[in-house]
Amino acid sequence: MHYGRQDVGNTYSMRDGGTRADLEVRDEEKDLGVVFDPSLKFSKHVGKVAIKANRIVGLIRRTFTHMDENMFLPLYKTLVRPHLEYANCVWNPFLQQDITKLEKVQRRATKVIAAIKDLPYQSRLEVLNLPSLAYRRLRGDMIQVFKIMYGINDMDKNKLFVMKDSERDLRGHGLRIQKQHARLNIRKYSFTHRVVDQWNSLPKSAVEAPSVNCFKNEIDKFFKLSTTSLSIKFVSG
Repeated sequence: MHYGRQDVGNTYSMRDGGTRADLEVRDEEKDLGVVFDPSLKFSKHVGKVAIKANRIVGLIRRTFTHMDENMFLPLYKTLVRPHLEYANCVWNPFLQQDITKLEKVQRRATKVIAAIKDLPYQSRLEVLNLPSLAYRRLRGDMIQVFKIMYGINDMDKNKLFVMKDSERDLRGHGLRIQKQHARLNIRKYSFTHRVVDQWNSLPKSAVEAPSVNCFKNEIDKFFKLSTTSLSIKFVSG
């Protein structure tokens, strides 16, 4: 698979004993459950997971003649949402069409409950106490950065991020990240670049939380009060 505008499309080969075999050029490849393509937009992956999740929503709809909130939430969180969120730190979509396609799955799923199906999508989310999938992806990114910063994932943060000098810049918390220049979307929307602004904006109480669960509670409180995140917490889809 060839990446980047400057790639000249070279042919690569491997030798097996005395035999040389040219490697096949692929337009997409599935690795650890994520579909990669040369553009790294992950639109193909989004389409596949949306189809799979919609099929499960349809199965739930056909299986149960009655559905209330208490029945819906464990079914949705166990059978549907994991497909929409698996490894999304890697493939987090940035095209509006892909963001909408994922959100429509949850929009359709919440209509399974007859008592609230005629309410607007935002109202259904509020009744069920469900955030939008866009907010879940933002939250997941922040949790992943927290784990990297404290070595919970056994990853060296200095190989992923350039840390700011906290002694020179006294504003904010002490684990701020320096944002690098990015010209192409492949870089601009990658994990290590897109998380910088949101991570740097977190309060000290969240960044210095003693555990992952405490961090989750702190960022939920912070984003609940943040006007910048309200637009994605409950979206109209």
